[in-house]
Amino acid sequence: MTADVLTQLQIEYNKLAVQFFSTFSYLNQRHPLVAPPEIPGLRFTSQQLAPSGPGPEDTDWPTRVLAEFVLRPTDENTFKEAQQELANDLIFKTKQIQQLIARLPGIDHDEQQQAEEVQQLAAQVQEIEKARQAKRKEMRQLVKKLDAVIAAFLLEKGGVCDEDQGGRSTTG
Repeated sequence: MTADVLTQLQIEYNKLAVQFFSTFSYLNQRHPLVAPPEIPGLRFTSQQLAPSGPGPEDTDWPTRVLAEFVLRPTDENTFKEAQQELANDLIFKTKQIQQLIARLPGIDHDEQQQAEEVQQLAAQVQEIEKARQAKRKEMRQLVKKLDAVIAAFLLEKGGVCDEDQGGRSTTG
């Protein structure tokens, strides 16, 4: 069970990482364009700067790579709603992860309690193994008895008992 929980936990952490990346990408690309406030003492103001395209160092990039980073702003209300929904999704995913962590064994036990529990489980395994060996021995004895009964029955009915086959009888 612990392995299942750990696997689920890893899957959920991977999903959370994807959600973080997707949320960051959405917020980065879809935020409403707002001019920054004027800061006194700056050499250039937003009115003095003309919008520009990619610089000369960006001209060798494939168009598809540049298209991934293009800003596609949405209106402010849509952005705020999406921002709230993305935040709720992240909170929900972290709560799922917290529930999985709570299901892990030993989360509320100290090391000594966990060691005692391991010893108890080891003792249970030994008891079960002894019981299994006893049942296996009993099964072998019952098989021998059954072979003897079948051999006696076949001898009584005129069959041939072949001792080379472990006492099991065959008809001739």
